[in-house]
Amino acid sequence: MRPDAGAATAVDLEQQARRDLDDAFGDHGAAVTAWAPGRCTLVGDHVDYAAGVVLCVAINLGVAVALRASPDGTYRATSAGEQVARTDPAVIGDMGDRVFAPAIALRRSGIEVPAYEVALAADVPAGAGLASSAAVICAVLVAALRTVRVQLSAHDVIAAALTAERDIVGVPCGSLDQHAVVEAPPGGALLLDCRSDSSTAVPWPWDDVVLCACSTGEQHDVGGVEYRSRRAQTERALRQAGVASAQEITATMIESGGLPALEARRARHVATETARAIQAANALRTGDAELLGRLMTESHQSLRDDQEVSTPALDAVAGAALRVGRCHGARMVGAGFGGTVTALVERDAASECAAAMAMAAGGNARATWVLQPSAGLMSLAADVIGSG
Repeated sequence: MRPDAGAATAVDLEQQARRDLDDAFGDHGAAVTAWAPGRCTLVGDHVDYAAGVVLCVAINLGVAVALRASPDGTYRATSAGEQVARTDPAVIGDMGDRVFAPAIALRRSGIEVPAYEVALAADVPAGAGLASSAAVICAVLVAALRTVRVQLSAHDVIAAALTAERDIVGVPCGSLDQHAVVEAPPGGALLLDCRSDSSTAVPWPWDDVVLCACSTGEQHDVGGVEYRSRRAQTERALRQAGVASAQEITATMIESGGLPALEARRARHVATETARAIQAANALRTGDAELLGRLMTESHQSLRDDQEVSTPALDAVAGAALRVGRCHGARMVGAGFGGTVTALVERDAASECAAAMAMAAGGNARATWVLQPSAGLMSLAADVIGSG
């Protein structure tokens, strides 16, 4: 199991990105760097696109980039030994899409960014439900803003990041990841109301309770067919119920409102998940780890049974965590169909919990981490991201 990571990890990754940039494309100019955290949902997956409520944290795993202006107008990117180059940043279906999309998004907002070359170094795993894609885009955005010496508000950075991923790359995501990566408070969680697009900081009250995460090895695809299907079904359920938000759905609408069985399940998930997120924030405020853990476990059950996005591997890993003493709760994280399980556990039981989860996932102990709440980019990149 990885030990707790801290600021030195971000610095190390930025230095690695600088070295990788020079190794890949030559040493011909200083690069600016940026690091963006990943995201872990505590309660509230599959509700951001239904205008529900989410409780999440930014985490101490993330993505670093080193970026500099291209010497010849060609966009170049390198990550994990893979390289791409093109004269046009438009999406073509390779690794460069998310790296170059921020340039297009910034131009749409009136900020001209020169063609750039960039290297990525990450310790947040790709495709594990921990918002690695949003971290890539946000890290590139920060580095690009530093390059042109422009400051934007947090709202505008979130909007640019969402434009890059949803509108340019074409991923049908909500705004959860972008808000978490940018707005998460130092040492705390973010309670995000996706209907009003507003957020509240909630302190993490414990030193002795941590999040233990385990990747199942099944990579999910948030832009895949199944995710698109769940979103479409959920949005159809809202229309059929005559509401615009998960926060407006009542038990009566679900139980006797005439919704077809599938749409009723989808409506029940977003309504109960929103209610759980609000309760979970209160559990943090009162320091009730047992309640937060129970809500996390109920969230997993709802994602499994009503939203139908879990897998046997995710269920097995969550079940293994729950059999460990002093584990308060466990749930899958992210869009589902693969990815990661996170358990809320007493710190002195984290190693035991990680071992049990890893065994259920096939025995790969290197795919487990202790996650700590991290500051978002409003704190980490205050030079280019202002409040508001």
